Amino acid sequence: MSHTLSSLLGLVKSPIRYSPAVCRQASTSVFIGKQNHLLNLTPENGEWYCKGSVIDYSLRTSSYTKQYGRNKHTLMQLRSLSFLVSSDNLEENDQHVSVEVVKDASVVSYEEGDWTDEMNLIRSQENKSVLIPPSDASEIEVFAPELRPSFNLAAYVNKSETLQQLLKLGVNLSRWDSQKGVSAFILPLNFEENMKQYIVFLHDCGVPADDLGRWLTLNPYIFKEKLDDLDARINYLKYMRFSKDQITRLISKNPSWLLLSTEKIDSRLGFFQESFKLTGDEVRYLATKRPQLITCSTHSIKRITFSVVEEMGFEKSEAKSLLLAKPKIWMADGVALLKRFDFAHNHMGLSHAMVVQFPEVLLTRDFKLKQRHCFLKLLSRDQYDSTKPNYVSPKALVSGTDAEFCTNIAKASVQAFNDFLKTL
Repeated sequence: MSHTLSSLLGLVKSPIRYSPAVCRQASTSVFIGKQNHLLNLTPENGEWYCKGSVIDYSLRTSSYTKQYGRNKHTLMQLRSLSFLVSSDNLEENDQHVSVEVVKDASVVSYEEGDWTDEMNLIRSQENKSVLIPPSDASEIEVFAPELRPSFNLAAYVNKSETLQQLLKLGVNLSRWDSQKGVSAFILPLNFEENMKQYIVFLHDCGVPADDLGRWLTLNPYIFKEKLDDLDARINYLKYMRFSKDQITRLISKNPSWLLLSTEKIDSRLGFFQESFKLTGDEVRYLATKRPQLITCSTHSIKRITFSVVEEMGFEKSEAKSLLLAKPKIWMADGVALLKRFDFAHNHMGLSHAMVVQFPEVLLTRDFKLKQRHCFLKLLSRDQYDSTKPNYVSPKALVSGTDAEFCTNIAKASVQAFNDFLKTL
């Protein structure tokens, strides 16, 4: 209350006198002031009136009216309405100034002794340490400010049964804070009426109960979809001869899958089938192995395909083999991908056929590939031709820990490898 009044007092240059007892009883009040003086509010016949040339202020709106010199009309809503405000006597240049009343309520009589009670209450609270827990939980509701708009969902957990139920499922609410618009449509929802049916639907689709929290964390927008549309999307997958296990993997591994309409999903699957000449079984295999790839932007897929075929020099049949073996390649950064291929092909001497056979090379971090190859070259063990002695598999080169690499591939100590890394 004091914070609200302080904000209102800042709107007027001259000081405002008000009674805490009156404001504590009132939920709707109008404070009226002029540039250099403030007119008194006087009660007459159970209602509040103000006389004189005035401009009125409030905290409800900051809009201006052009009428009578853009007078600023505002209405401040407090806790419970007790007095009605009349605008019959509010004049400026013999013209009426409108005052809006939010709602009507019964008139509460003003008691002269309330001022003393309020001052005693204030003094008692000033002497009370904030470190001492309240004797009654209701004291918190009396003196703590009401819940205000927040950018953090954690501020609403204590008073929102819906958020409490979501936390029990394992939902990470902090992830929702960074997603635009999620808080606005989640808070008004009722868990039993608006959410429970979606959770049952996901469980029926095969999403494990202990994985629902992670799933909803990644895709809270599922609550905006219609259940009939979700059923249609599942039925489409069944029509396209996806097995029950494949559908479960699609939904579990890629929560965003259900946000796309059947038309979009059909278009994406057709795009991959046409671009890489895939059969129906290969399309289902690709979608199941990397569900996130199907919902990626087609522009980025075309860009990686151009890089693989035109910049790296792979044949279209080789690009298809790479896609089916490691579809994650088409989700990698194009520049980093090109640098890895350049090092593997031009410095390690791996042919295109060998890269197709060991596509893990294209998904290995640059420094790891360079460090291990250079160490083998120092030991004269950089032999990647399977037809010659001391053959080193490119897959084994990029797999395992440094200790396993030193023991199984380099045949050297870990200390020697660490000393070599200091020279790079």
